[in-house]
Amino acid sequence: MDMGFFNEIGEKVELPRQDLTLRYGENSHEAAFVYGKPQFELLHEGKQLSYNNILDAESAWVLAKNLNVVGGGCAVIKHQTPCGVAYLRNDTDEEKINVIRKAIEADSESSYGGILATSFSLTLDMAKSINTYLEVIVAPEFDNEAVEYLSKKKVRLIKPLEYTPFAGKVAFGSLVLSERKFEGEPERLFGEEFNINEVKFALVVVEAVKSNAIVLVKDGVTVGIGGGQPSRKRSAWIATTLAGEKAHGAIAASDAFFPFTDGLEILMSAGVKCVAAPLGSIRDEEVLNFAKEHGIAFYKSPIRLFRH
Repeated sequence: MDMGFFNEIGEKVELPRQDLTLRYGENSHEAAFVYGKPQFELLHEGKQLSYNNILDAESAWVLAKNLNVVGGGCAVIKHQTPCGVAYLRNDTDEEKINVIRKAIEADSESSYGGILATSFSLTLDMAKSINTYLEVIVAPEFDNEAVEYLSKKKVRLIKPLEYTPFAGKVAFGSLVLSERKFEGEPERLFGEEFNINEVKFALVVVEAVKSNAIVLVKDGVTVGIGGGQPSRKRSAWIATTLAGEKAHGAIAASDAFFPFTDGLEILMSAGVKCVAAPLGSIRDEEVLNFAKEHGIAFYKSPIRLFRH
């Protein structure tokens, strides 16, 4: 297949073809191709990997690895979008089993058939605690007993190698790449002081959600996720609708600035008490004044977290 990749001076570039055959492309009637060597070990392949499996698995792994800024955790992904995410309060095996359960149960309907990734090694007891059907499990290490137990199922087991993640798309016959970085510390501008790990957790998750993302978290787990919308207001409505009563007292994170106060109004009406977001809008002052007047704590994100 001629993909038509070219360098900066217009010369055609032949990309190395990796000997990895995928079941099918984005849809079952479409072929899929892998160029370059995927940086993972496939410990078990219950059924052949597909194009979507690889993209979802990487989305889950990058999010799980970013959770290390709050001590680690677990993420469940479907269609490159988080279904549920939870972070560790301590480093015990009991807590790790607990966050696996929390991440799945945060949206158990969407988690079914998803991809689960942990920032920590997966033991047999952790593997046995998984109570839903999954397409792929990704972890930095798997105990032999866990591999043996999970290999009796159709789930694929992926152990990532060390590599630098990029965001990218194929466009106009070329491969367009962007660096993917999560860095810096949120800064409280005003209002009540919230658990800084909860604020950072919300920002880590919102970085993994597509376009105009709004994420609500409470007590170490996601309670509402809205994204993939052309309007931030719509994402706020989706996140708060999914959260329901759990939005009361929750922390909301936005992947970019609020261009108007309407998104904040939806969050405030749902009971959100803290917002973390980047600044940069010509209406920043209006947005911040609105939050302050309505008793909402505001944390400034050091970076924009937008993913297309």
